[in-house]
Amino acid sequence: MKKYLILILTIYSLNIYSQAHIGAMGGYNLDNDKTQVGIGLNYMLFPKISVGAMAMITPFEDGSGDDYMIMYNAKYKLGKFTLVGGLMDMKMGNSHNMNMDMNMDMNGTDPYFGIEYKPFKNKMLKVYYNHSDMMKSVGIMMPILHIGKKMNHDMHMNHDMSKDKDCDPNC
Repeated sequence: MKKYLILILTIYSLNIYSQAHIGAMGGYNLDNDKTQVGIGLNYMLFPKISVGAMAMITPFEDGSGDDYMIMYNAKYKLGKFTLVGGLMDMKMGNSHNMNMDMNMDMNGTDPYFGIEYKPFKNKMLKVYYNHSDMMKSVGIMMPILHIGKKMNHDMHMNHDMSKDKDCDPNC
């Protein structure tokens, strides 16, 4: 019985602050001077902690369409900044024009860290920088879809002074 109670309380406590965010991002890979586009999914466990994954592709001019990165991460929010850490799984397939049957694949998993900055208070637009041995990128991300409970961090009571005629404006 005790195990079931712990399981139910854990699920309930994770559900209190749960939110899922789906967002799109575009950026620039500083290592190979190529653009990146991607989509991300983050699940907020607590008001300052979230886990998620991002999938990014780097379109190259040589026509190989199998270059991608999948980034698994955990995020910790510190005001306008968010610290990001996780693992990056990268696959780069380079086909050479001399021999069409030869594919050199670069596969690898590498830890990475990053930082996100939210420059505008009322907008969800963020600027990001990710750094690892395989890649250094900078770009912007913005939300597409928000699923879950709306959390109001400011918790202000809105009091309409026009309806209260007896209330002093300084109260």
